[in-house]
Amino acid sequence: MTSAASTQVTAAANTRAAHSTLPDDTPSRRELTRWLFTQVGSLVWPLGISVVARVLGQILTITLLVVAVTTVVNAAIGYKTSLHIILPVMAAIAIIKALLRYVEHYTGHLVAFSALHKLRVNFFGHLVPQAPAATQGKAGAEFAQRATGDIDRIEVFFAHTFPPAVSAILVPLITLLWLGTTAGWAVAAALVPATVILVVVLPLLSMKTSWKGARAIAADRGKLATHLTDDVQGIKEILAFDLNKQRLAGVAELGGSLTASRMTAAKTQGMKNGLQMLLQTANVIAVVAVASATGAPPQSMAIAVAVSVALWGPINGIDDFASGLDAAFAATARIHQIITATPKVLPPAHPEPVPAENSIRLESVDFSYNGTRKVLDAVSLTAPDGQWTYLVGVSGSGKSTVAAMVLRGWDPDHGTVTIGTTPVNKLALTDLRRKVAVASQRDTMLSGTIRENLSLRKPDATDGELLQALTAADLRTWVESTDQGLDTEISERGSSLSGGQLQRLALARALAGQPDILIIDEALSQLDEITANTVRSRIKQLGITVLEITHRVDAIDDNSNVVVIDAGKIVETGSAGDLRATADSMLNRIEQRVS
Repeated sequence: MTSAASTQVTAAANTRAAHSTLPDDTPSRRELTRWLFTQVGSLVWPLGISVVARVLGQILTITLLVVAVTTVVNAAIGYKTSLHIILPVMAAIAIIKALLRYVEHYTGHLVAFSALHKLRVNFFGHLVPQAPAATQGKAGAEFAQRATGDIDRIEVFFAHTFPPAVSAILVPLITLLWLGTTAGWAVAAALVPATVILVVVLPLLSMKTSWKGARAIAADRGKLATHLTDDVQGIKEILAFDLNKQRLAGVAELGGSLTASRMTAAKTQGMKNGLQMLLQTANVIAVVAVASATGAPPQSMAIAVAVSVALWGPINGIDDFASGLDAAFAATARIHQIITATPKVLPPAHPEPVPAENSIRLESVDFSYNGTRKVLDAVSLTAPDGQWTYLVGVSGSGKSTVAAMVLRGWDPDHGTVTIGTTPVNKLALTDLRRKVAVASQRDTMLSGTIRENLSLRKPDATDGELLQALTAADLRTWVESTDQGLDTEISERGSSLSGGQLQRLALARALAGQPDILIIDEALSQLDEITANTVRSRIKQLGITVLEITHRVDAIDDNSNVVVIDAGKIVETGSAGDLRATADSMLNRIEQRVS
């Protein structure tokens, strides 16, 4: 049993982890850069200020070094130096440089953190319309990793990448032009080959390898985050099935993969660093050699050497941000994948008015999740207005998929789904989901109070409306018995509640929005028969249309309307009493199996 459980857990983890890998059609870095700038919009101008401040600051750094070296050389060869002028000038330059550094970082981070805020809003704003199709079969930790860790890594692009990238090109160009007019064009030309290799050639040659390594690290990091989150949330099951060693082995394997990816990237980075130091040293040697060969005066040689050394800062900026930039682009690709994905369900261009009638009809509905095996096959059923209808079947028969069709979690491949006489795909999604509420077997509660969780359905709900919903779910007495009442805190995922309390709280949340249609998807499965019947009785008093999805057919009274589904097909409809009177009915077979 332990071995089978281990295999199942590992297989599930591997399946979910596979979703964190970036697809082969990931946009190029140029496309991702263009996309990132479209996300910040009006925030581009502070980024321009950051670039200007960095360029000016680095030019002043070179100026300081040149002034200092020139002063020392002039003093060494007997030239008169006016230190009472030079020192205040150098101090002023240093102060201005410090102010420019502050402006650079302030504006860069202003753009970066504002961009992160906008990206998180856009991420969730685009993820919600894609659900449940985009989230089905994928771990919540994967999306949490993208919304937090991946978006945080994009900060590097705006605050530590774009300004250094621009300055790494402009500062050497401006400096070499100035050096040519000051120390001679031959001396300036001596710096050009190595500088071009450092600024252009070396980054281009390593770009593909660095990008591939960053994508591998991002994917491995997502897999490890998913695995660790599963371990924390499933600790009870891990202990119960004695899977400690297997799960730890999984952590070790994923951690090893991440370490290997990092080591590969580190080797590439190490080679780049070695070549960079070699070329920078070659620059100094080349300047000295050319200056000596051309008979340049000591001041010109000193200035040229000072410039060649001072350029290390701007040029090193490329290497400093390169590794972070690759990680930022890999993270951007993962965010881009979500934000630019097309939802499976699109709102109508011209929504129709919300119908007054509250019946549910499916007519000849076909549907498959993967385009091959039909989950629903020519399904036709009716849930009459204001009545309670049961949809029953064994697990995997397609019951929950019917609910998804009504709420437009997906659209059918063929056939129509209507409320009254209006197709659901003609209704605005907000109108549809305001009219239809669903309570499922495993609804999620957020960390917060009972009031906050109930208000998710209707944010402006009054205490009276919330208490009315709790009454219908037979939970009001318990809530009022707690010290904080509606302000009682609920732990993550409602783990502080019993299974029955959690289901009834989810049911109360669905009712808090006062829907016209309620779908109960196994949401009474953990209640005892007396409590479940009490809840049903109170909901019936509301006079709304109810479609209850269940496999607990023994709890259905004989007068209730029943639709039986099996293997995606409707096989029986009628009153429970009439179906029970038929000896070989599917309803009887399901009831015998449950018994």
